[in-house]
Amino acid sequence: MFNRWRTADILIALLVGLTIIVYFLYKPAFRICLWILVIAALIRLLIIVKKSLWKIRNRLIFSAVFFVATPLFLIILFFWTIGNVVITQYGTVIMENLMNGRLNTAEQLANTYLKCNNSRQMVIVFNLYAKIQLSFFHVVFWEKTGNSYRPFFKYPRTFNEEKIAVKESRGYFMVNDKLYHGVLRTGNDHAVLIAFEINQVYLDSLAAISDFRLKYRNPKARYPTQETGFSTLDPTAADDYSDISLFLFEFSYLDFDTQADAKSMTKHSDFLISGDQDKIYNKIKKGIFESPKGTTKSIVYFLIGVLGVLIIISLFIGFRIIRVITRSVDQLARGTQRIRNGDFSFRIRTRSGDQLQYLAESFNEMAAGIDRLLIDEKEKQRLEEELRIARSIQLKLLPAESFHTDEFEIAAANIPAAEIAGDYFDYFYQPGKSLSIFVADVSGKGASAAFYMAELKGVINHLQRDAMSPASLIGECHESMEKSLDKATFITMNMALFRIPEKKFRLARAGHTQAIFFNAREKKCRDIYPEGVAIGLINFTREKIKEIELPYQTGDILFLFSDGLSEIMNEKDEVLGVEQLRHLIAKNHHLSAEEIKQRVLDFSIKFSETGINRDDLTFIVLKVKEKGKPDAGRT
Repeated sequence: MFNRWRTADILIALLVGLTIIVYFLYKPAFRICLWILVIAALIRLLIIVKKSLWKIRNRLIFSAVFFVATPLFLIILFFWTIGNVVITQYGTVIMENLMNGRLNTAEQLANTYLKCNNSRQMVIVFNLYAKIQLSFFHVVFWEKTGNSYRPFFKYPRTFNEEKIAVKESRGYFMVNDKLYHGVLRTGNDHAVLIAFEINQVYLDSLAAISDFRLKYRNPKARYPTQETGFSTLDPTAADDYSDISLFLFEFSYLDFDTQADAKSMTKHSDFLISGDQDKIYNKIKKGIFESPKGTTKSIVYFLIGVLGVLIIISLFIGFRIIRVITRSVDQLARGTQRIRNGDFSFRIRTRSGDQLQYLAESFNEMAAGIDRLLIDEKEKQRLEEELRIARSIQLKLLPAESFHTDEFEIAAANIPAAEIAGDYFDYFYQPGKSLSIFVADVSGKGASAAFYMAELKGVINHLQRDAMSPASLIGECHESMEKSLDKATFITMNMALFRIPEKKFRLARAGHTQAIFFNAREKKCRDIYPEGVAIGLINFTREKIKEIELPYQTGDILFLFSDGLSEIMNEKDEVLGVEQLRHLIAKNHHLSAEEIKQRVLDFSIKFSETGINRDDLTFIVLKVKEKGKPDAGRT
């Protein structure tokens, strides 16, 4: 028996024994031991539940119970929420009515004072009414002189009315860091302000006839001050919230302390409304169940009965669903085991007429086609190996990425978008006479582009023996490959021929991207963009291929590239562009060709973010050497 016990079970048993012993021998430590035992037992229970839910049937039974309990919980939560919403609105309306009642009283008093239409009589009337006025009462009388108003009486005398704009208003306002609500009325020759200072004592006086009370929060406490960075709550604000449920009583007020364009600003704030829910619910319960006719009580009992029937029906439907699902899942599990053991003849039979039947049919199709999938996988592996070999052969067709002569240093890069590329670059050097460099781009990518690239290399290797001019070579390439290219394929190319004794170079373009030439003396980049048509197009003629001839000097840089570099896009669909390439070359012109190449690669990888090429990427950096510079790394 004890062999089946786990370490956790033995530990819990020991804790039970220790707790019992401590209870009798040392009771002060009993509570600590009991809490440790409860926590350990809960952890063990969660582990057992997790293991039991490994079986689909147990999970679905748990789900069925959950599906029954959840609607019940949601119904209770719904009625509880509705009740609280109703109570909230009820409390808001009551408190709003109480506040409006005070405002109506203030408005009546203001109209009474204005009817006097005499400063002395207004003060006399105030003194008569002062004996019956409410607490927190503030009054200001103004007399009109010309287009302005002059205060001639205020109560209390310490009240500072200087910031208040004399115009008709009703509601809340903030002045001298205190919150008031009241009315300001103007007559022909006078104006009257009657306001009540709002603090916790004043708000408590409103709650005498209701089950709600307002908790005061000074609006200034919600915003920082210039002196301290924070404001403090009003000293009369209440801070006891232990007996209540809280919701907001929102209001707008005029802030006379803050002026914008000589006008007071309208701001928003709120009080907390507290309500004794037990007292309110008891009143509702009494109204429902002690109703003389009992109609409301009958409705409540009817709803409880309907919900009970729905719960029973939900349980029945849930366990029926469990039976259907678990039977189908069990067949799937057995079928999976049979296929794992190599029996591909096993078939699942189910007629549930739902997605489980569709799943079973898909399983049967999978079992029938498993042999074909294995064959396809082997074929895929064979093709991947052939593509890998094709890429290694293609790399052998391309020259070394680093090349140095007595006059030039060259660095190149070729990165395919797929396993093999359709881009091509090459250079041909005749010591002391000439240097030719090429960058070509076959339309499309993949195997077909790579085959055309290999054919192009053979044609150029043959033609380059005669050191032809760039335009002539492009024309010969078109005539040699015109018949082999299909109608949807064309080749773009940039070719530059450097005549070393003359210190000049010629560049021709066959529909390719522009070349970038950095002039070391001017320290500026310029685009070389002669006219030209892509090889293989129907409208190709030799006359359309133009050449540009330029001198070169020490430190000059020629940058040839394919559109796979300039059209790199990042995740925001932004294109790298030629402008950034010009900036990179000008910024790093003092570096070697190999270092410039690395800077371009690093920048393009960082820009693309994902590091994924949508097109083949090829470029050549050629830099004119300084005289006498050592040929380190010459290939």
